[in-house]
Amino acid sequence: MGRQERLKAILTTLRQYGQIGINDICKSFDISVITARRDLDILESQGLVERTRGGAVLKTITGDSPFFKNLDIRKDEKQCIAKKVVEFFKNGQTIAVGGGTTVYYVIKALESSSIHSLNIATNSITTAWAVINLSKTFNLIHSGGVVRHGSFECVGGYASKLFENLYFDCYVLGASGVGLGSGVTVADFEERNLAELIIQKSKTVILTVDSTKINQVAPYKICNIEKVNVLVTDNGIDQEQARKFRSIGINVIIA
Repeated sequence: MGRQERLKAILTTLRQYGQIGINDICKSFDISVITARRDLDILESQGLVERTRGGAVLKTITGDSPFFKNLDIRKDEKQCIAKKVVEFFKNGQTIAVGGGTTVYYVIKALESSSIHSLNIATNSITTAWAVINLSKTFNLIHSGGVVRHGSFECVGGYASKLFENLYFDCYVLGASGVGLGSGVTVADFEERNLAELIIQKSKTVILTVDSTKINQVAPYKICNIEKVNVLVTDNGIDQEQARKFRSIGINVIIA
């Protein structure tokens, strides 16, 4: 088994049990203590685990992480996800787009796509900045509002007012966690309220999360998982988990 496959297997165990020991890793994969420690060092550097004495635990979600700190974490996976998401867009559509690093890469992926005509509404400063910096010209609608430091998303009455008066062909959002029982969850209450509103105004809801967010739970629930039409994630997702999502009617796309 190669290192990447082993890292995915370690993460699967962590999601199931919450913690793992160095000795457990050595026995499960027939590797040395030094190699096991290096594996956990890699996962820690990616922001996925917290090291403990003799092992590691799955990193918990306590609030927003700074946007730019997360931009390069699992960048390849996020870019692959982004390319798959753009395939759902059609010229002339009006789309709502949230914030977060995966969504940022969705906008960047428009550059090399065949899409040249969109109305893009967002409450995110970083998403808006990504749209502005494309060589293509799209109709950008920004909500304004109170800026959340860390996520750079705008919330409050001004932001809500814009989305109350628009309807969308699709809504692309990220999340801090997603699960069959817990639904779609985020770390900020007001961002949760705005996302719930936009879902109500959208024909298709596309959730973009890398596989580390599967079975994670953040404090505030946006909606039940059944509200999601399309889930786009990377190949780190457990196949049984993907099957369960599909069994309730979600179109699961693995990048």
